[in-house]
Amino acid sequence: MLLAAIGCLVSAQVQKPMSNVHQNVKFDVREQSPDLCDAGSRYWTGTVNITSEKSMFFWYFQSRNKPDTDPLLLWMSGGPGATGELGCFLGTGPCAVNQDGNSTRRLEYSWTDHANVIYIDQPIGVGFSEIADRDDIAVSLEQGARDIYSFLSTLSTEVFPDFSGRPWHITGESMGGHYVTGYTKYIMELEHERVAQGLDPHINISSAVIVDGYIDSSYQSSGYYDFFCTDWDPVSQLRTAPLMNEATCAEMAAAVPTCELMGAHCRESYNPKVCLSMMVTCERTVGKYYTRDIRPGGWDPYDSRHPCEKPPLCSNFAHGETWKFFNQPWVQERLGFSGLPFELIDFDTNNRWVKAEHLYRPVTRELTWLLDNTDIRILVINGNNDIIM
Repeated sequence: MLLAAIGCLVSAQVQKPMSNVHQNVKFDVREQSPDLCDAGSRYWTGTVNITSEKSMFFWYFQSRNKPDTDPLLLWMSGGPGATGELGCFLGTGPCAVNQDGNSTRRLEYSWTDHANVIYIDQPIGVGFSEIADRDDIAVSLEQGARDIYSFLSTLSTEVFPDFSGRPWHITGESMGGHYVTGYTKYIMELEHERVAQGLDPHINISSAVIVDGYIDSSYQSSGYYDFFCTDWDPVSQLRTAPLMNEATCAEMAAAVPTCELMGAHCRESYNPKVCLSMMVTCERTVGKYYTRDIRPGGWDPYDSRHPCEKPPLCSNFAHGETWKFFNQPWVQERLGFSGLPFELIDFDTNNRWVKAEHLYRPVTRELTWLLDNTDIRILVINGNNDIIM
């Protein structure tokens, strides 16, 4: 979810001191039991200390099928500021939290049916990933990539040595489009340097999977017209008529060329301020016909089939059952924490990215570099009813 694109209000967040449990060890790993999550396979939680000042938290679920040979996936949620728990327990993972907010249930379908999946809380400072000083939270792809590289290196060589040499599949949703492309490019550049020095590859990335990915915001804005104002293939039977009236669609169509031109200038310059100007203009022209109707009973940005419950996210991420579950004392104790104020979406981190302005740039150059300079396969998945990234 790209929170900045729908104008979320952000607020200051209480400083979260690092847990003493993890400060004097390089990593801490705990195999968990089905009463926490009946995953249908073995799974672990843990933290990897990137430095003495920060640690990254993860969930590792083995495949329900053939864990020794099934693919190895790294999952990153969007935001910036969304946790791995959101992606795992409200998305692709093997469990979901029950309405009591104190127990979970196994999901019949999960990415873990045929893959080993690692969910992480990143950038560090989000969720259970702790940082001593929140002013040191990564607010750019390069900063975040350094932490990911360190995490994967330690995970593959020390925490789970059987990962060594296995191909990785780097995956993410929404803002994950930036994370996946930016982090993968950073890692592959380091790997190319190792090979040039006659060393074996350290982290073997085989593919990248981007779900509803934020690559270039101008395409999202101009795409509003295609989404709301065109008929879909009648064979799919997903839609029989445009979702907006003819007059509105005509106004949207008239605004698209300017948005596309500004998008081209953004891609050429990679200047955050040029790209911010483009994003604001596109959202205020093409996008306004949709964003003004994000209200109770109006458009849900993440599923056009459902009416919005509570804007701007239209879902109760703030204090729903999943939030309650991860703030339960017994759950935090099992994960190695005590009294940590857990949030599914860290709005303070989101606000820091907004202020730093790096997120306004596209990642078209990074994506092009991966296609031109590596053999990494790239899969892009877009939901038919997902309005925004």
